[in-house]
Amino acid sequence: MELFFDLPVELRPRLKKPYGTLYSGDHPSVVDQIKARLDESFVIAVGDVTTYNLFKAGVRPRLCLIDQYTKRTAVSKAISAVTSRTDYVNIYVKNPAGMLSGEMVLAIKNALESDEKHICICVDGEEDLATLPAIALCDIGSLVLYGQPDEGLVCVKVTEEKKEEMNEMLKLIFAEKNAKSIKTDDPVCRELKSVLTAELNEFLAEFF
Repeated sequence: MELFFDLPVELRPRLKKPYGTLYSGDHPSVVDQIKARLDESFVIAVGDVTTYNLFKAGVRPRLCLIDQYTKRTAVSKAISAVTSRTDYVNIYVKNPAGMLSGEMVLAIKNALESDEKHICICVDGEEDLATLPAIALCDIGSLVLYGQPDEGLVCVKVTEEKKEEMNEMLKLIFAEKNAKSIKTDDPVCRELKSVLTAELNEFLAEFF
C-alpha cells in the first residue's frame, strides 16, 4: 500500500521560507521565549530537535513527528533517548526523502482526530514535508513548530489563510506527474481522497 508524491521543483524555493514567525537562535532559548504561549493541547512539533527541546522544557506536544535524523545526520543518543516515547502512542509510517506519502498524510489526519492526548509519528525516511499537511489538517488556533536549519525555530499560528496556503502547495504536490506507485484499488489511495479539501478531491478524481 504505497502512494508517494515527488516534491515539484517549482515549490522548493517556497519551502525554504518560514511558514510562520522565525525566532532566531538556538532552540532551547527560543522555546524559553515562547513557552508561555504553548498550550499542549494545540502544539504540533515537526522534527527531532524541535521535539527534543520542547520535552526538555517541560512541554508535551499533542502531536510530534520524528525520523531520528537532523540535517540528514542521525541524531545523538541523548536526543533519541528523549524523543523515543513510551508515554506516547507511537505510529510508524514510511515517507521517502523529498517526497510526501499518503501514509504519512493519513497518519497526521488520524492522529489529529484521535482521542489520544499524545501521539508520536515515527517516520522511516524523512518528516520535513509533514509541516504542510499538519498545518492543512489541524484546527485553527493550533501552533505548529519546526526548525529552520541554521537559523532558529519557526512557530506557525494556524489561521484559515495559512491552511489555504498549505492546501495550495499540497495541490501542486498531489499532481499526477508527481505520483509514484499508485494502485487504484489501494485503500490508502481511496482514504487519502477523503482527507483532502473538496478542491483537491476534484483535482485528483481523474487518476484515482
